[in-house]
Amino acid sequence: MRKRRLPPLNALKGFEAAARHLSFTRAADELHLTQGAVSRQVKELEVELGQDLFVRHTRRIELTAEGEQFYRVVEGVFDELERAALRLTRRRSDPAITISALPTIASVWLMPRLHLLVARHPEIEARIVSSIEAADLLAHDADIAIRVGRLPGRRYERGQPRIELPMVTRWDGVHADELFPDRLVPVCAPALLTSDVHEATDILAYPLIHTTTRRYAWPDWLRANGVRYEAESDPHLQFGHFFMALDAARQGRGIALVPDILLAQDEVARSLCVPFSSEIASAGEYYLLIHESRMEDSRVQIFRSWILDEAVTLRTRSFTPMAE
Repeated sequence: MRKRRLPPLNALKGFEAAARHLSFTRAADELHLTQGAVSRQVKELEVELGQDLFVRHTRRIELTAEGEQFYRVVEGVFDELERAALRLTRRRSDPAITISALPTIASVWLMPRLHLLVARHPEIEARIVSSIEAADLLAHDADIAIRVGRLPGRRYERGQPRIELPMVTRWDGVHADELFPDRLVPVCAPALLTSDVHEATDILAYPLIHTTTRRYAWPDWLRANGVRYEAESDPHLQFGHFFMALDAARQGRGIALVPDILLAQDEVARSLCVPFSSEIASAGEYYLLIHESRMEDSRVQIFRSWILDEAVTLRTRSFTPMAE
């Protein structure tokens, strides 16, 4: 068998990080090295290959044509090696699958249904963690993520309520299943309403409950319904997450704007009403996100099949308790 003629692996690591960041300094921070050490690694690789990989300017670097071509190869090899190592490590070290879900989706929709999965598949151990941060599905913190946002390449209409939350750190190799659309509806305690709400503008007679993770929800929704909204005149009752806004609405503190899927939970639907219904979809949807390196795991496939069935059931339900 012939001996492999590979470039120095440490030099490849330094080159890949520098090419990805287009910075020796940021690459050094990532690798816990000095900037000079990364620069020397790259120079060693250039000597080994007999090619300049970077053009070095005074305050920046850029890849040469040869460097760009070589980077694409190295990036692919490193990604595949990372995925293979991750598959082996997870199978050995953790019998549970970890699902990273948005806090409100986790507490209001996913957790109350999880017993259905366990009853059907008692061999599945699922761990739920709450987060609104972009999921890093190549890291060890989650096998599956549930997020809301814009799918790359999908077109949205101008005027749809914005969703600013990033779903993943990198889309390479990520498989996305749409769970349900994001449609915002106003909800409040029935006792709050002192008069009929015939139009969206009538809502402005009541305090509005804002959610900081979706700061444009009310302004965009009102604008989409033809209502001029002056933020300066709004007292801005704010809460960190939708489940907090729901609790404030139950207490009669104002009208909250929340995704209609949250009303699928009977406990929520019984205590709130929708004073004005609108079918305007936001510029984004809820997605089940799985990296391709995890798709072969039977536990992941079982969870994926189950939650997609649950999402279909949810989409066919009517869950808009209107004010009488």
